[in-house]
Amino acid sequence: MEEEISSELREKIHKNVDKVFEKWLEKVSKDESIEGIIKGLMVEKVMNILGAMIRRTVVKKVAKRAVKKAVDRFWEKNRESILEKIKDL
Repeated sequence: MEEEISSELREKIHKNVDKVFEKWLEKVSKDESIEGIIKGLMVEKVMNILGAMIRRTVVKKVAKRAVKKAVDRFWEKNRESILEKIKDL
């Protein structure tokens, strides 16, 4: 059974989501493309998962480079389907 959230909390959620999108669009319009931001998010997500297993800083740096290369390869192989999904959003 779902619980109702208060209107105050709902308003705070909407304001924060608006702020995030505003900052995201601002960043996209300045330097980075949407593609770059999505790739960065993918790398960060994978690194967060791997982070618990990797303890040493040097290993993390090497792993991050490997993850970036893997994300780039994945992106190139699946570019069309990813862009279609982005358009559907």
